[in-house]
Amino acid sequence: MLSRRTFVLDFAAAMVGIPGYAVAQKLGRENIAQLQYPPPFPSQNLPHQERRKPSAAEILFARAIVSRTPYGPRPIDIAQSFVDRFSRANPAAISQPSPPAAPNPLISEFIKPAGRFSGQDDIIPWCAAFVNFCIERNGGAGSNSAWSQSFLAPPFEKVTQPEEGDLAVFTCYSPSSDADMGLGHVAFFRRISENGQIVVVGGNQSNGRHTSIISEKVLETGNQPVKRHLPNGQYVTAVMRLNAFVRPG
Repeated sequence: MLSRRTFVLDFAAAMVGIPGYAVAQKLGRENIAQLQYPPPFPSQNLPHQERRKPSAAEILFARAIVSRTPYGPRPIDIAQSFVDRFSRANPAAISQPSPPAAPNPLISEFIKPAGRFSGQDDIIPWCAAFVNFCIERNGGAGSNSAWSQSFLAPPFEKVTQPEEGDLAVFTCYSPSSDADMGLGHVAFFRRISENGQIVVVGGNQSNGRHTSIISEKVLETGNQPVKRHLPNGQYVTAVMRLNAFVRPG
């Protein structure tokens, strides 16, 4: 029987030759139906729902959360601090509700730096913005992008023996051609589970009751069917799998 470390090494080696990064650079809007807000819709058209604006008290509360967030000792510890403080006591504080609820001003704190997000619609791809927040709060250099695939090498270093705190980058591929669709997910690697899945800590993940929350989650590394809304509005089937482990700056 393969050890968990052997599994990771073999899988990472298999991922090295996957093409498509050049294609991925051309795309950027993303929301993973099985991981991220919003949940899948039955048609290609995304229903528009007006959101109320967050109140002044909600904005102050979000800023207080950030001000009391630690600066380390590692980016993953910063991410975990949100789970430890709020996953049981107040999960709404670290989640993004569906419309017509107001956007969570805490999420806005993650995505507001220049270059991470533009637009006012309801699709908020914030998994990468959250990773960037944690890296930069720890004094490192992030990707300055709300795009999960911006963490692939280069400029981030790919590693074949992931350590706790590295990043797991998932990519979506076409079911028919296996072409890189330029979409995916990114989160901090925690460990390999007993059955060969990986445990990650990240933002914009589901935890059963919330479709878009900061959480610790178990994810499959192999092909998983997902439904995706492409930038042109099409709602298509894709397969998502672990692309690479990379080391944060």
